[in-house]
Amino acid sequence: MEMIAPLFPLPNAVLFPKTPMPLFIFEDKYRTMVREVIAGSGELVIALMREGLEFKQTGISAVHSVACLGKIENYEELEDGKYNIVVVGLRRVRLKKIVEHTPYRLVEVEILEDAESSENSKEIIRRQNHLGGLFSKFTELAAGVQPQALDLMPQLDFESLVNMVAMTLNLPIEQKQALLEIDAPSLRCDMLIPILQQQLETLVIVRRYEHIKPEDPGLN
Repeated sequence: MEMIAPLFPLPNAVLFPKTPMPLFIFEDKYRTMVREVIAGSGELVIALMREGLEFKQTGISAVHSVACLGKIENYEELEDGKYNIVVVGLRRVRLKKIVEHTPYRLVEVEILEDAESSENSKEIIRRQNHLGGLFSKFTELAAGVQPQALDLMPQLDFESLVNMVAMTLNLPIEQKQALLEIDAPSLRCDMLIPILQQQLETLVIVRRYEHIKPEDPGLN
């Protein structure tokens, strides 16, 4: 399935399906884009820009071809015409070509089908419990308290949990892009589990020793 949607290229963010992303819109052409998107379907494509390339010079080749179709779920128009918006990811897409250049890009995209996996299979349930348990511990240690958001975790389906972890972890942006390009949530989960385990182990050590301070910091 193919469709046409506005393109919002970002240099430092990757949107995943079923996850929210808050954005501040300040550039004139993207204010126009947001205003027109809100008045229409609410949908736009968020794509990661390739490092070292200027989008205005090289067009579609300056962004990664696998991106995420999202929908503006909430917005606030500020007095100066800028916007605060929250985009929720819908589907992975592949960029085909630019069909219009002004004032912002419209692109033709192909909807990517994720590899099917049964939510109720033993392997998926095992992965979900493992990832969810690690992420609960990680978030509790990272925040210092148990956030209310974790109360929603049992209600999340497998893909939503996997993508929430991918969005939340502090990873190099190119690594997040690589995760987005994986077409099976189960494989994305398998990539995330050892990363999450490592970051959790680091946090445990930090929390264990953070109360220890030298008597004279100037001597260290």
